[in-house]
Amino acid sequence: MKNKGLLLLLGLIVVVSGWWILQSGSLAEPETGVVDVWATWGDDAGPLQSLLDRFSQASGIPTRVTTRVRSDDLQAALAGSQPPDLVILSTSDLVGVYEEQGQVAPLDAWIEGTTVDLADFYPAPLEQCKGQDGTVLCLPWGCDVDALFWNKDLFETAGLDPEQPPQTMEELVEYAAKLTRRDTAGKLSQVGFVPDLARSHTELYARMFGGGVYSAGDTKPAVNSQAVIDALNWQRQFYAMYSPEELKDMMPRSTSRHAMYAGRRLDCRQCHRASSVANKREPNAGFLEGQVAMMVDGQWPAEPGTLSQEQSQVRYGVAAFPPPAAHSSRARTALIQGPVVFMPAGALDKAPAAELLAWMMSPEIMADTAYTIKTLPASRTAAQDSRFQDPNMDVFMDLLAHPNATSAAMTPMKRELNQVLGQVAEEVVRQGGMPVPLLDAAQTELALELGTVLDLPGAGN
Repeated sequence: MKNKGLLLLLGLIVVVSGWWILQSGSLAEPETGVVDVWATWGDDAGPLQSLLDRFSQASGIPTRVTTRVRSDDLQAALAGSQPPDLVILSTSDLVGVYEEQGQVAPLDAWIEGTTVDLADFYPAPLEQCKGQDGTVLCLPWGCDVDALFWNKDLFETAGLDPEQPPQTMEELVEYAAKLTRRDTAGKLSQVGFVPDLARSHTELYARMFGGGVYSAGDTKPAVNSQAVIDALNWQRQFYAMYSPEELKDMMPRSTSRHAMYAGRRLDCRQCHRASSVANKREPNAGFLEGQVAMMVDGQWPAEPGTLSQEQSQVRYGVAAFPPPAAHSSRARTALIQGPVVFMPAGALDKAPAAELLAWMMSPEIMADTAYTIKTLPASRTAAQDSRFQDPNMDVFMDLLAHPNATSAAMTPMKRELNQVLGQVAEEVVRQGGMPVPLLDAAQTELALELGTVLDLPGAGN
C-alpha cells in the first residue's frame, strides 16, 4: 500500500475525469479505517489533501486522496473487492454507467443520517445525480454554466451597440456576419462567432430549440429529434462564412483535441481547474485576444482573478445565451454540469465516508471549494458567500437558479451517446454533412446498443 497522498486539489473535486493523457499517479490500495478518495485529476492537487485534513483534524477520521486516476484503473477498482470509499468525477456522465453495473451505492439512507440538506441544492445540479426512480446516486460539488460573452470594442467598431448583445439566435447569426472580417488579401482576420469554440455546445443549442438528446421524460437516446436537427443546422450557418482550415490557421487552439471523458470533449478549464494551462493559451484565447467577437463559455473568464493583466483589459460583456425568436419563453435556458461525488457500492468504510461526504457538502466547504477551482456552488447557502457577489458572476448565478436551468439525464448509455453525437456534430457542422440521415443512422446504432446493454427485447427493431 502506497502512502502517496496524491492530493487532489480542491479541484479534486473537479476531478476532471480521465486524464489519461497524463501519467497517472501510483494508486494507493484502499484499506479499512482510512477514507480513500479517488479522483481523475491532471494537475498537482496538493491543496485538496490539505482541505480534507481539516476534516480529519475535526473528526479523527483519516483520509487519503489519490488523484490522476485513469478511467480504466477506476473501472477495475470499482469492479474489484477494494474500491475507494468516495470518487470525484468532473461531470455526472459516467455515474449512470457505473450504477447500471451495480457499482454505485444509493445515498438516500446515508444522507438521512447526516447534515446534508437536499433542499439547499439548486434543482438542476441535484437532478443530474438522480436515477430514474429518484434515488440519489451522487451529489454535486460545483457547477459549470455556459453563457454568451461578447467583445464590446469589436461591437462598437462594427457599428453595433456595445452594451446590447444579440437577443435571439437569429440575431446572433446576423451579428456574426457583421463581425467577421477579412483583410485586403482575403485572409480571415476576425470571426464573429464559432459555435463549437473549445468544445461542442450542441446539447445547449438543442435545449434552446425545445428538446435534447433524450426522449421526453426518459433517458433513452433521441439524437435524431427535431431539436438536435435544428441545433446542428443552426451551427452549420457559421461555417458558411469561413472554413475550418481558415479557423485552424487563425486560432490553432480552437480546434485542438482535449481529453475525452465519457465521449465528451472537455474544456481545458474543466481539466485544469485551479492550475493554469501549461502553454498559458487556453481555447478561449481567440476571444481574449480580439480575434473572436462572441463565444459561448463557462464562468471561468468572469471569475475574479482568472484573467492575466493583459487579458483583463478586454472590455467584454456576458449574458444568457439568447433563445430562438419564436420561443422567448426559453430565455435563460442553461445546461448545468460540474463535478460530482459518489460512493462505490463496495466501499470498505461507508459510514465514515458518508460523514466526510456530508462535510464536503456543507455550505462553508462548498463555497471554499467552488471559489478555489472556479466552479459555482451547488448550494444556495454557499452561493451567498461574498466571493460570488460580482456583476459578471451574477449572470451565471441567475442562470443556475432559473427555472429554465436543466442538466443531462443519467443513463448507462451516456458514453456511447456522447461519442456518437460528437462524431455526427463534427461531420455536420464542420464538414457540411446532412444531419437527418446521419442522426437517423446514429439513433439506430444507439437503439441496437441499448438492447445489448440493457437486454431490452425489441430495442432497435
